[in-house]
Amino acid sequence: MIDMAQYHRIKFLKEVEGLSERQIAKKLEISRNTVSKYLKEGAKPPTTIQRQTVHGKKEYSDETKRILPIIDQWLEDDLKTWSKQKHTAANIFRRLEEEYDFKGSESNIRKIVAKRKKKLQEAFIPLEFQIGHQFQFDWGEADIILQGRTQRIYLFCIQLSASRLRFVRAYLHGKQEAFLDGFVHAFEFFGGVPTEGLFDNLKTAVVKILKGRERLEQEAFLALQAHYLFKAEFANVRKGNEKGRVEGTVGYVRRNALVPYPQVQSMEELNEYLLKWCLRDAEKRMVPHSKETVKEVWEKEKSKLHPLPVDRFEACRLLSCQVDKTSLITVDTNQYSVPTHFVGQAVWAKIFVDRVIVVAQNQVIAEHIRSNDRYDRITILDHYLDILLKKPRAIRDAHAFQSDAIPEVFRNFHRKMREQEGAEGDRKFIRLLLLHREIGMEGLTKALQEAEQTQVYRYEVVHEIIQRNTNGVVEFDQLPQKKTPTNLLEYKVQKTNVEKYEQLLGGRS
Repeated sequence: MIDMAQYHRIKFLKEVEGLSERQIAKKLEISRNTVSKYLKEGAKPPTTIQRQTVHGKKEYSDETKRILPIIDQWLEDDLKTWSKQKHTAANIFRRLEEEYDFKGSESNIRKIVAKRKKKLQEAFIPLEFQIGHQFQFDWGEADIILQGRTQRIYLFCIQLSASRLRFVRAYLHGKQEAFLDGFVHAFEFFGGVPTEGLFDNLKTAVVKILKGRERLEQEAFLALQAHYLFKAEFANVRKGNEKGRVEGTVGYVRRNALVPYPQVQSMEELNEYLLKWCLRDAEKRMVPHSKETVKEVWEKEKSKLHPLPVDRFEACRLLSCQVDKTSLITVDTNQYSVPTHFVGQAVWAKIFVDRVIVVAQNQVIAEHIRSNDRYDRITILDHYLDILLKKPRAIRDAHAFQSDAIPEVFRNFHRKMREQEGAEGDRKFIRLLLLHREIGMEGLTKALQEAEQTQVYRYEVVHEIIQRNTNGVVEFDQLPQKKTPTNLLEYKVQKTNVEKYEQLLGGRS
């Protein structure tokens, strides 16, 4: 039923503006049948509208009553689907027209859908978590100023559900090793481990989503749970609200800890700042519906947490690698060197957040600081010394020798030895480099710097300085017997006769 104002509009649009019934219905967003009724039958609404009611509610027309169960079913089905892919009122109206030959107006359907949705809104239950029982985890992103440049970082955010204590740690990526490393630091910060954790279905933890809440979990994540003795529970797909405690933490941290952008020189500096911020926040923030601060409840919660294991969890990602002909392995597009006698062999790379450790036959054969760039090459000179003994000329252009990790005195000394002795200078310099295995890089650097001051660039001079600095306790490699000339094998050095020396001095002691 329409009111007098709508009746006036219908008559005006028809008789004054000359619109068709279809055009009038579209313009006023009412049914074409309604327009026809008031134009053809001469009916008009009473001056005072009297609506038929049943128990105080407007009674719908038979045409509308026919499609109400259909609308209700569609809206109920929407509660089980993704929030970004549900029916709108316009969708429902179009489907009713096409599939059920609905003759009513779109405006009426919009009103019905709005009322129906309010009735079907999901209800939530107030929760009170058992102290020491649960934590919730989520990743977030933020921007900082790192070494003068804007850098996007990943925030590892975890919160104890009972005390509301937050722990935040920043990483340059969200890969599995960062995911695992975050828990190592978080549990140490909490002072223990809760019984269970609530997670999204992230790839670093879940291989495959099974029926219901069942999940096929990542091996490394299962190892983390076994080490710290907690159980992982997973939220339903696209139901982030089930992690209500931590869902707001990311935004809270961004707004309160990272505005304005912190300016830092390293990720270690940033994480030190975030750790202090978490403690300050715990001291001043109150637990909802309580008169205690987060820190005060946390102190109680510590006693309910499982104790930390004696050994720290090895938070790394394992990768099987093949050593190529240049004695390098590839990890995330970057290359890392290993000793040359492992060329062609399969090795394991333990990929940590800040370093890469290479293992073969249960032995650590190389360790590198991890590069966060792409297509970088990281080499250690010692890995190539054995092959350089056979190919000494290669030292001139060896990547590891040009590294910033090699002091400039090494390159200067080599250049002078080569100028003086040519190819023989290359070979002798490799022998000098091998001495670092006995006295360390620092000791060899000091010896070269001392020799450089004498302006004598010879192997023998450095050898003598090392002997003096170490009081002759360093044993140097002897020439293998099979490579020793036959006439030298029988050669014996006689002991010094002091009496003959005195005779040369004319009897003076």
